[in-house]
Amino acid sequence: MSVDPSTEDPKATDPGWVDDLLFAGRPTDVCLRLPGPVDRGTLHRLVTEAQGRLADAGLRPGGAAALRMPPSLAYVVNLLATWRSGAQAILLDHRLTDHEVGRALERLTPQVVVAPVRTGGGGLRVFVDVTEGVTPYADRPAVSGHAVIQLSSGSTGPSKVIGRTAADLVAEVHRYTRIDGVALPGERIILLPSMVHVLGLVGGLLYGLHAGVELVPPERLSGDAVLAAIAAGDTPATVLGVPFHIGLVASTRPDRPLPQFKRMTTGGELVPAAVARAFTDRFGVPLGNMYGMTEVGVIGTDLYGRYRPSIAPAPASRCAR
Repeated sequence: MSVDPSTEDPKATDPGWVDDLLFAGRPTDVCLRLPGPVDRGTLHRLVTEAQGRLADAGLRPGGAAALRMPPSLAYVVNLLATWRSGAQAILLDHRLTDHEVGRALERLTPQVVVAPVRTGGGGLRVFVDVTEGVTPYADRPAVSGHAVIQLSSGSTGPSKVIGRTAADLVAEVHRYTRIDGVALPGERIILLPSMVHVLGLVGGLLYGLHAGVELVPPERLSGDAVLAAIAAGDTPATVLGVPFHIGLVASTRPDRPLPQFKRMTTGGELVPAAVARAFTDRFGVPLGNMYGMTEVGVIGTDLYGRYRPSIAPAPASRCAR
């Protein structure tokens, strides 16, 4: 396992980093649209309520909560509530098998497991309607002082178990604010990638909450729904996804002008030249790319599509010799 208790970060169990990073805006500022607006005040209230439920089930500062949930408001709320409880969040993709989840739980011994007891909205929904349940699991502290445990996406090899500290997450979010071409305060991110993995988690959720950028998942995973999400507001919109999503959007012909469409940014694998060309020919906006690893976050970027298939080092990237 990649986590090492000797690298414990003293901020990992300090809930103050969550409020400092993510709840600094005005309570009336809308931060999520699902599709109805969720403002910071409402999100803060939901997170506080979830903290109580987690504590009642046995979560303590220095412990861990495993989240096995699909993308949903409940996922966001329980993730932030875990961190504000001074605990470690173990992110388990809801598409993992029971066997895979069982092995992860035996290895990581969370104090509680959060999982859906009811899910609605259909299989093609990007965000679904979830009613969660919290189940006690093990009365032990977390295996390390990391704020988050993730399983790597598998893009660069077999999936690994990876820990990142609170200080590491905070530093990466601040690095995003220095990248030329990211969505700016008051703009929107049309969020397509899973928030279990690093692009959706840091580049979408955490950066958006910190920077005052609205996160707008489309109602369904289809090109028409993505274009409808762009058209639903007047502010500039950046579509964030992976190469699969480029083809999805590029294959859809808009039925109206989309002056709000600012750019699309993808992470993960290389984008085939034909797919990139089809997208830019259809929409006439930049198709940017960023590359990173779960262990360290974003490494290289090209958000204007100037260097494809190459990229440039991301701000504050460090190269070890």
